[in-house]
Amino acid sequence: MRLANNDVTAIRAVDVVARAIPAQKHALVQHLQAQGELVAVTGDGVNDVPALKCADIGIAMGERGTRAAREVASIVLMDDNFRTNVDAIAEGRQLFNNLQQSYQYLLMIHIPLVLTAALIPLMGFPILYLPIHIVWLELIIHPTALLVFQNAAQHDSLRSHPSRRVKHFFDARQTVIIGFTGLLVTVLVYWSYARSLGLGRDIEHARAMALAVLIFAGAGLTAALSRFRGIAASVVMAGALLSALIFIQVPMLSTLLALRPLHFDDWLIAGLSGVFIALPVVYDQWASARLGGDGTD
Repeated sequence: MRLANNDVTAIRAVDVVARAIPAQKHALVQHLQAQGELVAVTGDGVNDVPALKCADIGIAMGERGTRAAREVASIVLMDDNFRTNVDAIAEGRQLFNNLQQSYQYLLMIHIPLVLTAALIPLMGFPILYLPIHIVWLELIIHPTALLVFQNAAQHDSLRSHPSRRVKHFFDARQTVIIGFTGLLVTVLVYWSYARSLGLGRDIEHARAMALAVLIFAGAGLTAALSRFRGIAASVVMAGALLSALIFIQVPMLSTLLALRPLHFDDWLIAGLSGVFIALPVVYDQWASARLGGDGTD
C-alpha cells in the first residue's frame, strides 16, 4: 500500500481500517510518523509484528499474543485489557507532573539557600547559616519534596494534549518561573536579614528573621505547587511552620540555635513573604490552565 502526502486528510478522517495486510499496517504507521505523529500500535499476531516494531510504542497482548508479537513490542499487556493502556498513560503523566513539581520546589528553595549562604558573608555581613540551621532546613525541605508531591494518578491527567515536539523536563516558561521565584526569595531573605541586623548588628535576631522568611517562603511554594492535594501537603507545611514558631520563639531553644525570638511585625512580614512568593507560581498555573494544559506538557 502506497500513501502519498495528499492522503493525510483522508487518513485523519478514518476511524477504523479493517482487513489490512501486514505491509499496509506498516505503511500506515510510517505515514503517520512522517506527519509528526507519535504512533502506538496494539497487536497479538505475527501479522502485526512489522507495525509493532516500526511504531513508537508497540503494545502486545500477553495472554493471547504470539511470542513474536511479545518479543518486538515495547509493552506487553498481561491482562489483554485496553483499559490498562489508559490507566497507565494517566499514571505516567501524573508521575511526570509529580517529579516536575518536586524538582521545581527543590530548585526554588535551594537557589535562595545557596545564594544567601554564599553572598551574605562575601558582602561583609556576619555568616547567616550555622550548621545546625542547614540541618533544620534540610529536615524540612527533603520530606516536603519526597512526601507532598506523591499524588495518585488523577482522572484529569488525560485532558491535556502533550506537544509533539521533543519534550524537556522543564520548558522555557517553567525555567523562567523557577529562576525568577528563586531570585525573589533570595532578595526577600537578604532584605529581611539586613533589616533585622540593623545598626546594632543583632545577628541572632537577623538569623531568626531570615530563617523565618525562608521557611514561610517554602510553605508558600508547597501550597502553590501541591494545591493541598493529599493530607501530606497540609501536614508537612504545618510541621514546617510549627517548627519555626517553636525553635524561634521558645527562649531556651532559640538560644541553643543562636537565634532570638521575633516580634509580631517580624512574623507578619514572614507570613506575607510566603504569600507573596506563592503568587508567581499560582499565576503560572492559572495561565497554563487558560492555555488548555496543565503546565507540564
